[in-house]
Amino acid sequence: ELLEKLCLSLYDVLRPLIIHIIHLETLSELCSILKNEMLEDHVHNNAAQLGAFDAVVKQMLEDVQERLVYRTHIYIQTDIIGYNPAPGDLAYPEKLEMMERIAQSLKEEQLKQTSQEPSFSDVQLDDAEARRNSNAGSLEASRLHTSVSPADLHGMWYPTVRRTLVCLSKLYRCIDKAVFQGLSQEALSACIQSLLKASDIILKNKTQIDGQLFLIKHLLIMREQIAPFHIDFAIKEISLDLKKTRDAAFKILNPKAVPKFFQLNSHNAILEFLLEGTPEIKEHYIDSKKDVDRHLKFSCEQFIQQQTQIFVGNLEEFLTKVAALKTMVVQGGPTYSLSQQPWAQPAKINDVVMATYRVMKSKLPSTLQSMSLYLANRDTEFILFKPVRNNIQQVFQRLHALLQEEYSGEDLQIIACPSMEQINLLLSVNK
Repeated sequence: ELLEKLCLSLYDVLRPLIIHIIHLETLSELCSILKNEMLEDHVHNNAAQLGAFDAVVKQMLEDVQERLVYRTHIYIQTDIIGYNPAPGDLAYPEKLEMMERIAQSLKEEQLKQTSQEPSFSDVQLDDAEARRNSNAGSLEASRLHTSVSPADLHGMWYPTVRRTLVCLSKLYRCIDKAVFQGLSQEALSACIQSLLKASDIILKNKTQIDGQLFLIKHLLIMREQIAPFHIDFAIKEISLDLKKTRDAAFKILNPKAVPKFFQLNSHNAILEFLLEGTPEIKEHYIDSKKDVDRHLKFSCEQFIQQQTQIFVGNLEEFLTKVAALKTMVVQGGPTYSLSQQPWAQPAKINDVVMATYRVMKSKLPSTLQSMSLYLANRDTEFILFKPVRNNIQQVFQRLHALLQEEYSGEDLQIIACPSMEQINLLLSVNK
């Protein structure tokens, strides 16, 4: 009884302090202490003697968890949804270029130090310990450099992504899985919206490819970082569908329905309201992990489509015109000679083909450089660019087939379309 009174007094003192804590770090740390150190270590090992203390600690833990959930809701609203990016947060690609230069200078410094190692004749026995320390330091620096790409450092992540992932990592071990699922859905959804907003700003201030790769990069980070959370991110939401109730109520209010109120048939609005106006309960699932995947897929598809348009858009437009002309002939239109069309003369096609080839030759290296800068992973870069390469190859294959079918050998010399080997050689720089 004495211990129980002391514990209750302790709880009365601590509870006002708990419900005024605003920092998530403090609350999550308290959860960890109460859960792991108090309940699992002390109370579990002395269950008989600490029964009263056990009840108070559990109540205190529930209070801390409740406060943590409440403060997380506020944190999501103020620091993720309501985040206003500073100019430095949107300084892409300058931030990544700066980190790349720093990484390159560190690498050069490391190579310089390696090349300046003393020869065998200069080795002194007294310096053995110093050399061991120096070698250990350079080895550690080398390991740090090779294991972490500058583009993947936490400090280079967009602030809302970093805050969301840190917040989820703190919540994961502190609250029940069902509560965590709801909060994670809210946090990830808010983070995605902040990324879309930031991507639009970068797209307007810089270039289209910067905005797209910024979004793809951070969605990939999110997908990778939430994978270790071994839970189902789907939550079930229940809603009432009042459409039938509304329609039935409008029928009652219709003046034409008043005389039929006392008729026992299907035209009676009151009976219809009672029988068919019941609200429907609908269940639907929201999966935040699938939401990340869906936005990532859409962003990648948009990038692939727009890069294809940049490289071979003019050729696709020409092939679309030819297809429309052929369709007209199939539907009974007049026959045609493609080489006699003003827009399809060999010299005109040569202009389009050469312009396309020049665009590919000039813009392809910068596109691949941007992908390397943002994604910093050769496998990811290859996977993302492969559909673009395939689209370009298919367009040139269709063009070659059309030229062989419609134009003479002399016309083909005027058109001077690059061979598939030349196109493949130009595209092979990413392999």
